[in-house]
Amino acid sequence: MAHQPKPFFRTGRGWYVQLGKQQIKLAPGPETSQTEKVAWNAFHTLMAERANPSSSPSNSANSATLSVAEVFDKFLDWCQKHRSVRTYEWSKGHIQAFCDYLKSSLMMSAADLRPFHVVEWVDGKSTWGANQKRGAIVAVTRPFNWAAKLGYISASPVRAVEKPTATKRDSNVTPADFDKLLSFVKDEPFRDLLLFAFEVGCRPQEARRIEARHVKLEQFRIEIPPLEAKGKKRWRVVYMSDRALEIVTRLVALRPTGPLFLNIDGEPWKAQAIVCRFQRLLVKMSGAEEKLPRLPRFNHRKYSDPVECKAAKATHQRKLVDLRKKRAALARQNKQRYAMYDLRHLFATRKLKEGHDPITVATLLGHKDTSMLARHYQELTKEFDHLRKAVNGG
Repeated sequence: MAHQPKPFFRTGRGWYVQLGKQQIKLAPGPETSQTEKVAWNAFHTLMAERANPSSSPSNSANSATLSVAEVFDKFLDWCQKHRSVRTYEWSKGHIQAFCDYLKSSLMMSAADLRPFHVVEWVDGKSTWGANQKRGAIVAVTRPFNWAAKLGYISASPVRAVEKPTATKRDSNVTPADFDKLLSFVKDEPFRDLLLFAFEVGCRPQEARRIEARHVKLEQFRIEIPPLEAKGKKRWRVVYMSDRALEIVTRLVALRPTGPLFLNIDGEPWKAQAIVCRFQRLLVKMSGAEEKLPRLPRFNHRKYSDPVECKAAKATHQRKLVDLRKKRAALARQNKQRYAMYDLRHLFATRKLKEGHDPITVATLLGHKDTSMLARHYQELTKEFDHLRKAVNGG
């Protein structure tokens, strides 16, 4: 008896159906009863179109056009092979969010997608700033530009989507602010990460990925090869202060392989996890922590039945997402903001005020010249006491 095709779930990708040698995406994840229902509806529509080809829009003049879901899948497969893990995860996250918004419309032809689909999705994100909206639009329109360039589709249907103008985030964190922030950090893993970034001025992703093999203790520096560095063209050399050297020496002894900086669970730091930590600190510093409900960690040992454990974990995850939204809202009410990148800005400003020349500071930051320094570290123009001292020759 021939095998009857039916929807199935691919972990991390969504719902699919196998028709001959072709896998067709029916709906995005996660694996829930709601997405399964969407997948079955898309499956029945697809089978009806195949049973009656004359009425199917996919067999009109645009018969060679891929569906929206297929364009995304092809792009993510290519991105996973030819781009960094960070770029792939960033693209996948935004694409998944857009797919969740489109839902069953994913089965529409790529030629039928319109700019308003993207614009309305982004406009619905009231908590997103201009930069986040711009990044989301880039992530969603890029697959169609790529598909048109390679000939999968005749032209990108969302090429005309206008992106918000990128804005520079003001970073006015002072050494006193950093000391205050650090006083609220009780766990050693996060404290190590913050102190190291403050001392050396490295990029956040560099701090998260440093391993013992990169460390040259006898030369007081960290050497990241081109393929692992930003831009993938030049060696990135991070010079360590005595304080940073002390932290790294201790961690190298503990972790001869893998990332040096791990969280309290012994896992590598992720960008979003660091964002959440700063939000928790802001809420704690503002005294608004009592407004948040306490949510203990999920204990899988309490459940002997795997099905019951899976359901309980899903419930816990929904509560966790809700808690994070409330925490983020409280953190945004604070006038002072903190981010990992602030420590890099603070390092640059601090070194310039100490009297180091721009070329030296640019080298310490990992820039090839001083142009980036001039464009992005203008906070020094607000330091009136420092400028007054400089004009008087002090």
